[in-house]
Amino acid sequence: MSNVSFILIEPPPRRPSKDTQASLITEWQLAFAQHLQPNDLERFSFLERRLDRLKEAQVTFDCVVSPANSYGIMDGGFDYYLSVAFSPRKDVYALTRLVQAAIRDRYYGFAPPGSCILVPGLWPNDFSCKVIAVCPTMRYPEELKWHKDIVYNTMWSLLVQLETWNKNADDEKKIKKVLMTGLGTGVGKISPAVCARQMALAVKHFLHARSEEGQRSSAENDYLSWDKVFDLAKEVCGR
Repeated sequence: MSNVSFILIEPPPRRPSKDTQASLITEWQLAFAQHLQPNDLERFSFLERRLDRLKEAQVTFDCVVSPANSYGIMDGGFDYYLSVAFSPRKDVYALTRLVQAAIRDRYYGFAPPGSCILVPGLWPNDFSCKVIAVCPTMRYPEELKWHKDIVYNTMWSLLVQLETWNKNADDEKKIKKVLMTGLGTGVGKISPAVCARQMALAVKHFLHARSEEGQRSSAENDYLSWDKVFDLAKEVCGR
């Protein structure tokens, strides 16, 4: 994720809520500040704004993340708003066809939850966005609270794909700015605190793995021990 910055958005609440848990924006700010170094934290901005309100703020980005389902049906939740924003007029299913073609090509029609595909070829749009990152968190719309680390897994896959893309892309095609929402926090009903913590930890661990210190440590050890793995699992899953 070298030189990639992220805009994390959450729509403002439509009506006052009796829910006492903190908003996703608040949890992101807390989790990323806790787990990232200040120079890495600078890559992340947090906006309480709907996708269709970003144009008036002149927000642009190179890649947008779809917290999709495994079949690339882009007709519900945030995916529906992506279809409206990024499909040609009068063809709201164009984005679904584009995404499903990529899933067929890579995964024969089923992208496992936690995976990620970067799909180029978006039509001209208000955000100068050319790539959609298809990151399914679920096979089909369902609650995900039973899944201990789906957010971490999905975020990790996204970071790997961004790193690989930029390593192979010409300068003008590199992805430098990514827009995304929470992962699994809609229909999936993963709490803002869990989502934010796992997203931040995936970034923290990925940056360490790509750092000189992380690569040196990996080279100096013959293998990764279970003790280290269990420590990571405790941090991610809160066990």
